[in-house]
Amino acid sequence: MSYTNVHVNIAENQQQKLKHAVETKSPMSIRLTCEDLCGSDVLALTNSQVNRMTKAYRDGKSITIKMSKCQVVHNMKIEGGFLGFLAGLAAKALPFLAKTVLPTLAT
Repeated sequence: MSYTNVHVNIAENQQQKLKHAVETKSPMSIRLTCEDLCGSDVLALTNSQVNRMTKAYRDGKSITIKMSKCQVVHNMKIEGGFLGFLAGLAAKALPFLAKTVLPTLAT
């Protein structure tokens, strides 16, 4: 499948949803307001999703983007992508958590 990288603004409440989808590699939906349709976060979207986003932006409306499991995995791989950034943070945080936080919880 072909994807196009689109710059959006992902709100903090949506970031938690994205983190969960990355961790579980499961499909997800993300709601973007008209103001969120331009930003610095990168999502890889299908042509249909880009067309729907363009129409929502033109009409000043919000949009819900449904991402398949394959699309979530692809977004983890794109350079400069938000999901890839989250996956990188998770990979760095796990060893830190295992050494510092988890031993204190066991006592």
